[in-house]
Amino acid sequence: MFSKKISDFYNYFFNAESVLSGKRLPWIDYAKGISIFLVVYHHAFLGLKAAGLTVNTWLINTNMIVYSFRIPMFFMLSGVFIQQGIRKRGLKNYVKYRAKILLYPYLLWAFMEITIGYFLQRYANFPWRAKAYLYVLYDPKLMGPLWYLIGLFNVSVVYAILQTKMKLGGLGHLLLGIILYLLSPALSFNSMLQQFSIFYVYLAIGNLISRIILNHNSNRLFSSFKTFLVLLPFFIISQIYFIHHENMDPFFMGIPDGLFSWSRLLSYDWIAIQYFLIVIIGCMLMANICFALQQVGRLQFLRVIGFHSLYIYLLHMSIVFAVRTIFLYFFHYDNAIVVLSSQIAIACIGAVMIYNLCKHWGLIFLYEFDLDSLKKAIRFPTVSPKLQKL
Repeated sequence: MFSKKISDFYNYFFNAESVLSGKRLPWIDYAKGISIFLVVYHHAFLGLKAAGLTVNTWLINTNMIVYSFRIPMFFMLSGVFIQQGIRKRGLKNYVKYRAKILLYPYLLWAFMEITIGYFLQRYANFPWRAKAYLYVLYDPKLMGPLWYLIGLFNVSVVYAILQTKMKLGGLGHLLLGIILYLLSPALSFNSMLQQFSIFYVYLAIGNLISRIILNHNSNRLFSSFKTFLVLLPFFIISQIYFIHHENMDPFFMGIPDGLFSWSRLLSYDWIAIQYFLIVIIGCMLMANICFALQQVGRLQFLRVIGFHSLYIYLLHMSIVFAVRTIFLYFFHYDNAIVVLSSQIAIACIGAVMIYNLCKHWGLIFLYEFDLDSLKKAIRFPTVSPKLQKL
């Protein structure tokens, strides 16, 4: 009886039964789970540094090691399935679907983040101004992590249009992505355009490798321990190089106004190419680890986290901010390791639970466009009978 209540609790708050069913590819959820965990770690770490906490060198190095490949991995995973999505829905419905799950929550959560941040500036690491509402439309980098949503939307929609209307093939997308990537340092005058130029290539790579990586006959190679041993030295060397060469990410590169020259662009591109190789090596090792986890069936909680990665992404900054505020301003406790660990755990677990509660209570409009849910939002939902039995 007790075990059944635990199981019901787990399924209610974490949707575990659906996530762990055989209908999903486990390695995909593992990859998303690890990636979102690293995203939360990075943003929680930056928040502690901005708040003035003393952080150990190994925490700084760990943040650098996990930094480069976490977001590109999300774009690659989207690329793996983009052809299926376009074929299944057609261009018009595909664009509507991406707007529903990416553009809509970006606009909604950006508005909420700015509004809440404006009234809680005392506890924030940076001041909010009313003009921040305008940044949502043209300069998403200033919106913090939410830029990822609009970035993935833009890349996916343009890819789908070029695929269906201009019949651009996989190699054509890759070539376009490479050109855009090399031009990205010159596009820093607009962060939305620069983000598009940086990450298009990763979506194109995901599409190109989709047939191989989705072929079950390749699972043995991808999950092989020998593959891990081959990749590990390259990963270690590349990360050591990255630790000692900061500011390699083209996301933060920019040629100053009025100082453009092709030689200057080439010097930036040389750094960006090195960073690209570091990213690819990191993604390859992560994929190997995820296929190995799929084979052994361990750490199933990562699959649950991965399934909810988008919802964690939306909520994690608010939860990280709340946990940091409680530790620093209410408990006056500033042990970086304890605060950081608490932020990561509470953000990942709490975001999943909040999302599933919203889903049960008919508040799904907070995460994706749902007109019926929005119409019912004026009535506060009562506790579900299913929850009362737990």
